[in-house]
Amino acid sequence: MQENFKYVAFISFQSADAREALWVQKAIEGYRLPTAVSRSRSLPKKMPPCFCYLNDINLSEELMQELKLRMEQSQYLIVVCSRRSARSTFVNGGIDYFVSLGRRDRIIPLIVDGIPYTNDPETECYPEALKRHFPKSADPMQDHQILGVNLNEEGAGSKRWKHQRAVLMVIARMLNLEFENLWNREVQRRKRQRRAIIAGITGVLCLLGLTWHFSRSIDIEVNTPEATAHNENLPMCIDGRLTIKLANEEKTLDSIHPGSTLIFKNVPQRFIGREAAVAFSGEGYLPIDTTLSLQPSLTLPLCRDAELYGHLFFRLRGKEHPERQTLVIAGREIHPDADGLVDLQVPIEEQLTTYPVMINNQLAADSIHTPCGENDILEFRL
Repeated sequence: MQENFKYVAFISFQSADAREALWVQKAIEGYRLPTAVSRSRSLPKKMPPCFCYLNDINLSEELMQELKLRMEQSQYLIVVCSRRSARSTFVNGGIDYFVSLGRRDRIIPLIVDGIPYTNDPETECYPEALKRHFPKSADPMQDHQILGVNLNEEGAGSKRWKHQRAVLMVIARMLNLEFENLWNREVQRRKRQRRAIIAGITGVLCLLGLTWHFSRSIDIEVNTPEATAHNENLPMCIDGRLTIKLANEEKTLDSIHPGSTLIFKNVPQRFIGREAAVAFSGEGYLPIDTTLSLQPSLTLPLCRDAELYGHLFFRLRGKEHPERQTLVIAGREIHPDADGLVDLQVPIEEQLTTYPVMINNQLAADSIHTPCGENDILEFRL
């Protein structure tokens, strides 16, 4: 880190992406370097501040001159890239000005929406200025494209886990550190935190057990069988949430999946036989919001959402008279309408996350990925 910079980064974004920009600022400024890394590289343990104009500027000042000054005081430029910011005059102008400061190699694109270098207004997330300074070419000698960090696609796991991994990639670039080293240390730190949390929860459960013993509380067992046909081609719900509301008290369990047996602990005996509000939500499954008579053992069947992976609704493009084309998807023959729209429902037991497509008895180059909708395009190319 260079001491003559007031900010480690200037975060440039379009107003519609303000929530993501503010979250990134908070995540970077809240990160603490592992002690071993901080000492070995003579780096501050606490990250220097980032500039984000919604938080850090007096709007009564001359806005553009103030923003240029703050950009001059910033070591890096983080560009929050989305389909909205790609068309932003402010974001494009900021990139040009930062490059004029001689810091072209310190620009970090952070993708929150869209796809870079498509040149399609419906999907393009890179501003024109970014593509102009970092052009993409089929010629390897002329290709200078810049690799962005995708906030939603870095690594596997939950959305929160991907976001944290993406932010750590940005920090690693700014500090010129090896990302995998930082990430492995972060994983180990979280494991230690988890063990401490588990130890704390264990202590709390012991205390709750004593409370249960003296307050005549019981445990409610909830079975969640899969109510629809089993299909191993579809992902299982792993982030489901089940909530039971008893009078003014609400109990919630997270990270559940079909077929699991859930235990709501320490339910007062007086609620047995009374109506309780039960709600379930989970990706790929139909939500539940109902009331039932509370009993020591409950069964709550979970049904897959047949629309999520089974409703194929897309547009065929690249051929005149699309209605004359014969498509075979999931063993079903279908013809698009005159506008190229295809609308097909596949039963749950036959559903896939990706459907190969036959066009006129030939396998299409592209497949249909679910969930999909009218804006999903299948090009007519074999």
